[in-house]
Amino acid sequence: MKDIYVQSPLFENVSDHSFRQLEKIIEFSADGLYVASHEGRTLFVNAAYENITGFKRAELVGFHMSELMDRGYFDQSVTLLVLEAKKRISILQQIGQQKKDVIATGNPVFDEAGNISMVVTSVRDITHLNELTKELTKAKNFSQLSQNRYTFSTDGSDEKVIFQSMRMKEIIHKIRQIAPFPTSVLLSGPSGAGKEVIANLVHQLSDRKEEPFIKVNCGAIPEQLLESELFGYDKGAFTGARQEGKIGLLELADKGTVLLDEIGELPLALQVKLLRVLQEKKIQRVGGTSAKQLDIRIISATNQNLKELVRKGTFREDLYYRLQVVELSIPPLSERPEDIEILLDHFFAYFSKLYNIEKHVSAETKHILQNYHWPGNVRELRNLVEGMLVSVPSLTIEPVDLPPHFTSQPHTKSLSSLKERVEQYEKRIIQDALHKHDSIRKTAAFLGVDHSTLVKKMKKWGMEKNSI
Repeated sequence: MKDIYVQSPLFENVSDHSFRQLEKIIEFSADGLYVASHEGRTLFVNAAYENITGFKRAELVGFHMSELMDRGYFDQSVTLLVLEAKKRISILQQIGQQKKDVIATGNPVFDEAGNISMVVTSVRDITHLNELTKELTKAKNFSQLSQNRYTFSTDGSDEKVIFQSMRMKEIIHKIRQIAPFPTSVLLSGPSGAGKEVIANLVHQLSDRKEEPFIKVNCGAIPEQLLESELFGYDKGAFTGARQEGKIGLLELADKGTVLLDEIGELPLALQVKLLRVLQEKKIQRVGGTSAKQLDIRIISATNQNLKELVRKGTFREDLYYRLQVVELSIPPLSERPEDIEILLDHFFAYFSKLYNIEKHVSAETKHILQNYHWPGNVRELRNLVEGMLVSVPSLTIEPVDLPPHFTSQPHTKSLSSLKERVEQYEKRIIQDALHKHDSIRKTAAFLGVDHSTLVKKMKKWGMEKNSI
């Protein structure tokens, strides 16, 4: 092992064997060790210090700390601080060629007369620790977001784009084209048409799919809080602010995607700040003095006519064109009736599995639903299916189980007569009984009717049962 020391009075009475043992202990320490004399001149450094800083011991040993500071090795010297204060001192500093974050702790070594004979400084690399702290802070903020009513993170695992209409095929084809590029996307269309599901698809098909996906409902956050939620704030930015400050939603989404839902509700003052983010790719927290580089993809969604808002002066024209690099118009469900049946089957299968319920929709019910105009779009269809599965007691959902406004539509068959309503009720009872028993004979006995009567009714309604 090469020598790491210069001759020092401290080791005058140390045997050669003990000296070599001490040398090994210091050399193999995980922390960087730096020893200076009572004059502030470097005596020795160990290998760990060389690895942390990138400085070679030959560059340091024998030189005074002030000389090394003048040459740019350090921005400050804990050794000189210790010699002045005559006590242990710790400082945080960036050091070395890669500007690593370190904690440098200088310890004075006193002789018998109470004078400092040397200063031993331990240097610990906390760069990785700082990175972990930042990640922990970020994770904590994501955890808090999960309890927030207007933002959340998703991997899109429970949302699928289900379609067979030509219009939706064209939209999906367009998404596959644009997803790999970081361009802004504007999704327009009526409420409940599936804009959020489309946004999920854009994110999942992009190279950002492993990065954060933050969703912000611009209309749900109180205006006075929206700026601090989006951009974050530094400590002391305003009364009531957290002492440690707060990371904003846009900063949390760095490297990922942000969905700004109901973008038309964004106040004009924040439209200016958002425009600056899109133009400069930088973000500045409320109360902050420095800007942070930001890499996010913006997907905005609205059920309003942004061009009309621009005409009225409530939405900035320059921001509109920044957001509308690619615009996708999601049609209402009434304009793509081919998708109704496939969506109906999908949601029935999804909720049946989710709630462990096995139910069926009669042909008449499905016919009514396929001809309904669905003003609430896909969201209305999804909610109806979930509601029927959990609230209808029978195993088969008949037209009488639908909310009144479905069967009162002019294009649906009226079930107003008593005879029809009784027949529907009788049909549902028989279907439930057939599901519960192994044979038609057992079903007839359970219902208290003759076997031949039950068979006639089953033939009339097209019911089947393998075991007679």
